[in-house]
Amino acid sequence: MSHPHGRSNNFNALRFLFASLVILSHAPELQDGDRSREVLTQIFGTISFGEMAVQCFLLISGYLIVKSWQERPQVAVFLTHRILRIYPGFVAASLVCALLIAPVFGASDYWAQFKMGDYLKSLLFLKQPAIPEVFAGSHYAAVNGSMWSISYEFKCYFIALVFGLLGGLKKRNVWLALAIFCTVVHVINRSGWANLPSDLTIRLLMAFAYGGCFYLYENALPWRSSLAGWGLLLMAVLLFFPMTAQPALCLLGGYAILHFAKSGPTVLGFHRWPDISYGVYLYAWPLNKIWLWYFPEMNLAALVLLVFCSSVLAGLLSWYAVEKPCLKLKALLPRSPA
Repeated sequence: MSHPHGRSNNFNALRFLFASLVILSHAPELQDGDRSREVLTQIFGTISFGEMAVQCFLLISGYLIVKSWQERPQVAVFLTHRILRIYPGFVAASLVCALLIAPVFGASDYWAQFKMGDYLKSLLFLKQPAIPEVFAGSHYAAVNGSMWSISYEFKCYFIALVFGLLGGLKKRNVWLALAIFCTVVHVINRSGWANLPSDLTIRLLMAFAYGGCFYLYENALPWRSSLAGWGLLLMAVLLFFPMTAQPALCLLGGYAILHFAKSGPTVLGFHRWPDISYGVYLYAWPLNKIWLWYFPEMNLAALVLLVFCSSVLAGLLSWYAVEKPCLKLKALLPRSPA
């Protein structure tokens, strides 16, 4: 995946931050079975840190994916890059969940209930592993409840590809219309005026579309820290209202995030570190469930710390053993001018 302004940026740091926020959000929810102790839900009542993090992942993806297509609009290259970035890490995590974790924490007749066809289908379509119940009797008894978002992200990649092939990215107002359409549908859904298509799909596509807009209109926008700061203050107000929370995050939060990603001082040299955010995100849920399986009454702060540290280790293993070697395969693609 290409990076704006070379490698000296904060995209790596931001992705790691958002993966960590998912841990902070899921830990109390998996322990309690509800969001009563989830920090952002307590403050605003409209959004959790987990939801915010997924939206922000999609925002960054929208910016970088649209940029990638614009710089090298070649279908085979685009799809190969996306597949190499998403599938290897996902497949490895799914296999770990289905073949290692689930047999230990599932029913005694796990393998008798296991259906290979269903599992392979879930693997192909980037779904949560289609396997027998795991962690029975616990809150959210799923082996990996975080994997649901990956298929949505890949669908967004295809939407960007279709728009690119049809010329919708050359005429940036067409892509802007997609962002506006998603915003209107989301506001209508949250207002209760009508029951329009899936709000989950719409709000994730909305985040991705806004991210793409920030790239397409990059040279037309004034990128200033003062504007980012005032935008975050306004966003904090709008987060209290269901109809405006998600659009405010995409527009005002997106501006601040991308301004910091491109122009802010680099954080702790993160741009030189391995990009372990994907692995952290993929393994945090099952590791959280394992810790709670043995220590269900663990102090929440200790739980967050243990899940974070073990997820970082899993993310490092995923990066060095799976993701990085597969990304090197990009070099085998024939080079041709954009």
